[in-house]
Amino acid sequence: MARATSGETGTVTDDDRTGAQRGPRTAVVLAGGGFKGAFELGALRHLVEHHDVVPDVITATSAGAILGVVAAQARTRDELLVRLDEADADLMSMTRIDVVFGEQPWFRELDGTAAADQIRRMLTQGGPPADGADGPEAGTHADRQAGRHDRSHDRSHDERHRGPGAAGGHPFTDAVEFVRRLPRAHRAGNDHTDGGILNLDPFEASLRGGTDVGVAPVDPALVARDGLELRLATTHLRSRTTHYVTQDAVLVDSDARTPVEGAGSFDLVDGLIASASVPGVFPPRVLGSTEYVDGGVLANIPLAAAAALEPDRILTLAASPVRAPDHPAAVRVAEQLGYLATQVDNLATPLPDGTVHTVIQPTMLVVGTFEVHPGRMRIDIDYGWLRAQETVAGLDDGTRPILTTTSDTIIRLRQRAWSIENRLIERRNAADLSDLRATKAAIGSALVARSALGFPGPDGSEVWRHGWELHTRPVPDDLPASFD
Repeated sequence: MARATSGETGTVTDDDRTGAQRGPRTAVVLAGGGFKGAFELGALRHLVEHHDVVPDVITATSAGAILGVVAAQARTRDELLVRLDEADADLMSMTRIDVVFGEQPWFRELDGTAAADQIRRMLTQGGPPADGADGPEAGTHADRQAGRHDRSHDRSHDERHRGPGAAGGHPFTDAVEFVRRLPRAHRAGNDHTDGGILNLDPFEASLRGGTDVGVAPVDPALVARDGLELRLATTHLRSRTTHYVTQDAVLVDSDARTPVEGAGSFDLVDGLIASASVPGVFPPRVLGSTEYVDGGVLANIPLAAAAALEPDRILTLAASPVRAPDHPAAVRVAEQLGYLATQVDNLATPLPDGTVHTVIQPTMLVVGTFEVHPGRMRIDIDYGWLRAQETVAGLDDGTRPILTTTSDTIIRLRQRAWSIENRLIERRNAADLSDLRATKAAIGSALVARSALGFPGPDGSEVWRHGWELHTRPVPDDLPASFD
């Protein structure tokens, strides 16, 4: 007999969803984190490919909301795998920041000035050097946070990527703080910081099937079908609380169920844009008659919404290591909104009795919040896949740290290989080529060790040892095609 699950959108049977008996009612929680959401994409792919996870509930914030809406168009495993391929292509397209994101009018008026150049460098901190020179990616914000990079390259990297007064903080908040120090400029009677630095107009147009910037259109009718409950976290500026946008584009209160009175009319894409509107970087989004900003201000991990919908199991995918924020500017943004919620607080949410909760998270950062290089994004996607594989395996306390360390080693080595390759593409150096061969060999050894523990890498992982990482420039013919 088919087990029936009920939600606000109606009743759906297991046979309707997959043609076979389904397991427990499952919620997937997708955290915010900018382009660090690549980790979540890789983790979700592993869960779908190898554990047949097809969520009944998706709660998501910001970058997680972008992935969540794409995934919410699916109702079966096969459909979901196709949508994850789509999300992968979307993510790679979004690294073209100048195409996918627009610039606010006041910012465009500064074009060609040192201030505008500095703001752009801050926002793209974590990407490759603009001049293609030798500064390694191990010197990015992400790596500084993890305390792992070659100190000899700090000066050259920092001179390119950090401006006056920047202290290596979050690239969004660094840029916003820099803007606030500029002389006041008014556009249509508003201070230039009120409307943000960038806008999501090209991204939104692509989602709606208009101007194509490489982001696939979203079909709200597919999302609204019976069989899945969606909650996109947004922050209500006036009341300073978290509200959620449902699969039917209904605005519900912080309990994730009660409709907000007088919310007005809007659509699913409006809700998605609101969830991703980082304060100070993007302008607030009006839903109905009220302004909303990024849900991550208060609910970067929207576990509370998932708990309110009472699933049997919850899989939480975090884009960053779960810890208290260590950036004063980020703390200040939250305080200005009246709250100081962290991922740690989000995860302290009480769960319904009997709910099984699994958190899949990185132990280090691979990309910055506004990472601009698809090659590093690809490494982070693979990191999510590896970490999901080991997290859901139910390892004992002896095996878990060994496997985690092995996975982290593989990812660090791939980051190192990417950096060396980036230099070699620009300028041949015998020492770099020798170092690259040794790094590739170490990646191979780590993959063998991990496989010996019963955890092979994803399909295609043999390329990590033998081939080149993804780069935006072609590999010159005078460099080896492989490293066998």
